[in-house]
Amino acid sequence: MRTVVLIVLSFLAVSAEASSLDLTNWVRAYPDQRFFNAPEIKKPLKKMLTPDQWKRLTETYSVMSQIQLIQDNLVAECCMPHDCPGENAMLVIDLKRMRFYVGFYDYHQQKTTIVWISSEGEFYDLPKAVQDEFYYEHNAR
Repeated sequence: MRTVVLIVLSFLAVSAEASSLDLTNWVRAYPDQRFFNAPEIKKPLKKMLTPDQWKRLTETYSVMSQIQLIQDNLVAECCMPHDCPGENAMLVIDLKRMRFYVGFYDYHQQKTTIVWISSEGEFYDLPKAVQDEFYYEHNAR
């Protein structure tokens, strides 16, 4: 019995690692509907986002930049057409822990709103390089 449990746990660990390795295939690709509809991405995001947030991330913010790999984190950025500095979002997938983070940035009428949603943890748990990428998106480099 103990052997069976160890085999099952080993298989689950290998499966999770293989899934995260598959996600690295998206590096330098654009996060299109195939990306957002991949079950390993869609399922956790739909659990943590409201329908409105899901739509903003996957449809409304339709200008996409290439997916980056920053310190074992898959980073996808998207924005509102013709208003990238004012309305945008960042999806971060921590490939080691399979945690998901989505940050929404909105600047209108001299008011800034930033909302972070995560499957587990906080924005500040992310590496400084990822936090800087979000910050620099809204400020001159």
